Amino acid sequence: MDLSLVIPTFNERANIAPLLTELTAALGATEWEAIFVDDSVDGTDAVVSDLAARDPRVRLLHRNEARGGLAGAVVEGISLTRGTFIGVLDADLQHPPAHIRELLEATANDVDVVMASRYVDGGSTEGLDGPLRALASRGLRALTRLLFPRRLAGITDPLGGYFLVRRAIVHGVALRPVGYKILLEILVRCPWSGFRDVPYRFEARLHGESKADLRQGMRFLHHVMLLAWD
Repeated sequence: MDLSLVIPTFNERANIAPLLTELTAALGATEWEAIFVDDSVDGTDAVVSDLAARDPRVRLLHRNEARGGLAGAVVEGISLTRGTFIGVLDADLQHPPAHIRELLEATANDVDVVMASRYVDGGSTEGLDGPLRALASRGLRALTRLLFPRRLAGITDPLGGYFLVRRAIVHGVALRPVGYKILLEILVRCPWSGFRDVPYRFEARLHGESKADLRQGMRFLHHVMLLAWD
């Protein structure tokens, strides 16, 4: 299989069907699977289960306990993947599924990590909820690049949630994320070599509510401290 997509979900019922429609259109003849790791209480799991009954590429892991938050969900999803590459994206359509083909094509020439970036020419953070969140995003990005200058050298968007990694680089690595910045965990802990950026515009949310809040920000700082200590 070419690509396994890990999609963490929390109360995203209205976005699931449109997301799968866009992924199917973008990936064409690519052999792929989508693993939804769901912590929802709004019936999102029922929507995914219904779609999975009609499409064998769709799989569901519904968790009764949200262990490790969004990043923990991704780690559990990674353990179920079968593809040469693992892709991660949110279910809220702020990560445009149409770019997934471009990300996969960018893995040529033995690239291990391909990141959809908001901070290169052609990228945009317009979908962030207001100027305060945009400022916080840039500030935390600068902090991580300061703390991990060698591991993140040249990385423009280490806190992004839309990326592809070669499955071999995460195999056997003990990932211990806290909160929701799983890409940072992978970049710091995994033995990768070679990366590419693909510009994208972070879109405005159409349905549901953002999960970013002060509590998530504090968990991120805890995560960064653990990484720096290790």
